[in-house]
Amino acid sequence: MKSYLSKLALIGLLFVVSCTKKDVVFEEALPTYNNAFILSLESDKTAITFLDENQLATQNVHVFDNAESTSFSSYNNELYIVSQNGPSYISKVNTENLEVEESITSSNVSSPSYLQMYSKTDGLVINTSGSGRNRNYNLCHVNTTTGIGDAITDVSNKILFNNSALILDAENVLIADGKELVVMNITTKEFTSAITFDDAISGLLKDKNGSIWVAKEKRATDATFTKLNANYSINETVTVTDTAINLFKNSILTMNSESTNAFWSESASGKIYTFDTETKVIEEFATPINEGIALNTVVKQHPKTKQVYVIGLEDFMDPDNSVLVIYNLDKTVANTVTKVGASPIDLYFSDKEFIN
Repeated sequence: MKSYLSKLALIGLLFVVSCTKKDVVFEEALPTYNNAFILSLESDKTAITFLDENQLATQNVHVFDNAESTSFSSYNNELYIVSQNGPSYISKVNTENLEVEESITSSNVSSPSYLQMYSKTDGLVINTSGSGRNRNYNLCHVNTTTGIGDAITDVSNKILFNNSALILDAENVLIADGKELVVMNITTKEFTSAITFDDAISGLLKDKNGSIWVAKEKRATDATFTKLNANYSINETVTVTDTAINLFKNSILTMNSESTNAFWSESASGKIYTFDTETKVIEEFATPINEGIALNTVVKQHPKTKQVYVIGLEDFMDPDNSVLVIYNLDKTVANTVTKVGASPIDLYFSDKEFIN
């Protein structure tokens, strides 16, 4: 039997009564983002775990037929789920009940994985094909009516394969294309090369000040964070001097738009590091293995509490033994939650009340 899984979030209106008690001023409450959804990567379905305001996890609150879902994507407060196998490759879902509101079931390419919408009807999606040394990571146009198109030939087949490869900036989408930063104008659909780095881009970030930063991995040269000017030229570069930091492309680098801190997981050590775009300080933040996480799969900062959520597996060989560790900004552990879904792959903070 269905039951309520969360209390009413702080939405609606706050009222302030003046000293005369005659005039009432209404102010809209700020979103609290008390609830969250955790996406599982499963071969036969899409399963979502719900994390309520008390950080209690309920698995499989909604299950879809789509297989191998790899990511959440958000545009204009709308939530999308991207699945490598259909019947629906991209699903727009209602965050109050997780019912599907719109589906894209047509794709000219295999395994769509990461999405950036730039309007209600159009966006870009990254797909993968081939295997081993022949594996390609392509970029495709997507339209809610016509579906996912062919691979775009204006860029390479080495698009960064993660959630920080595409970022919307006003009338442009910025694209991490191997070592090259490419800009697509959303009106003309024209692609322009902005900067070529000496090593591969590991992520694109936008902080609460609207500044865009490009992270570059350490290969031939040191890892860096590069701030861009409004015209996408280089404003400044911060070089990572810590020899333990590689900032590789698989570092699950993230930053929410209400923060100045980027977070990522170093693949060699499993440690979490952070970069403050205002102070330019780069430092170690947490060691999740101390809390039982052997493999990190998600690192995200809460948009309001600023707590850092690290999700992973206790055992490499057991996808069901998942763990969520929530860290305060002072690096202390606020909470540990077990059994948050099989092979958790992404996390979305919702400002809506969810009723199951």
